Amino acid sequence: MKQIIKKKLEETRPHAFEKKVLEREKAKGAPNVSLFYQKTTSEVDNIDLAAIRRDMKREGEDITTAEVEEIAKIIPVGNHMIQVSVYKRKDIKEKANAVLFLHGGGFVGGDVATKGNQCKYLAEQSGAVIISPEYRLAPETPYPGAIEDVMGTLEWIVENDGYLGINKDKIAISGESAGGTLAANCCLRDKKERIKLALYVYGAFDLAAAEETDYHWDYLLYDMVDDQEQKDYIMNRLFRFKELTTSIDALYVLDGTSIKDKNVSPFYAEDLSRMPKTVMIEAEFDYYRICNEIYAKKLDEAGVDTEVIFYEGLDHGFFDRLGVLPQTADCIEEIAKRVREM
Repeated sequence: MKQIIKKKLEETRPHAFEKKVLEREKAKGAPNVSLFYQKTTSEVDNIDLAAIRRDMKREGEDITTAEVEEIAKIIPVGNHMIQVSVYKRKDIKEKANAVLFLHGGGFVGGDVATKGNQCKYLAEQSGAVIISPEYRLAPETPYPGAIEDVMGTLEWIVENDGYLGINKDKIAISGESAGGTLAANCCLRDKKERIKLALYVYGAFDLAAAEETDYHWDYLLYDMVDDQEQKDYIMNRLFRFKELTTSIDALYVLDGTSIKDKNVSPFYAEDLSRMPKTVMIEAEFDYYRICNEIYAKKLDEAGVDTEVIFYEGLDHGFFDRLGVLPQTADCIEEIAKRVREM
């Protein structure tokens, strides 16, 4: 398994937040230190869904210099319709590679527009056609609705290769956070092996509550700088996603399916041998990093060509900060490079 380490750009101390990340966290207020070790609950009455969705509506900046067109299409999926957005450089004339890109948002929030500028930059840098579906969200449409929409979009891409101007033998899938989970769900279901490359940006591969994980998730699994203020802010960021994961459990899987079912949490899939070539992009202080590192090892042991790109000092959500955090653009450029080489 190949691993690339991306060093921090400003903070020099090991196992510390990058300076821009710490500044952002400080601006949110004091850490909830007293809650760090409190057992989480999944009571729906205590979940402020509107607030969660508002918090996920932060768009990155448009940093493209080439002209990238965006076309919205309504496509059929099963017995309903969804909208997809298609991004393509106007100067690309030959058949292009394709990327099915899935936005994050904990399966309950987020949308295509929020990651639109990331898709535009990926289209510019890769020369590929990027297709991003407005998959249905929970709790209005719980599991497996989003997965059905992703699979339906894949079918539509293959059937409309001529219209899209793509080579249907060179389809990649990518997603961030919950979108990474859905991308892995899709790869597991893609029995025809149409997806040739998977690129996950801090996917949430295990949706089980921290207390129920097989690997005993704990803050102590993270190396942290010997600086109490830094530790408090790092743990506060981890705590937020520890809590959010429990909320996802309550809102996303409502049909009695176990949260540890492989089709919900890819971490628990036993046979990964048919998964496509994989690139996993991870952040040092991401709640899901622990399970994702184990998942990467499982892929490697199953014989899957696996690469990990590890960003020091960053947290879950850094992909949102295009135009503000230099590592976000770098991350997209790394994805684009591998899409070009597909």
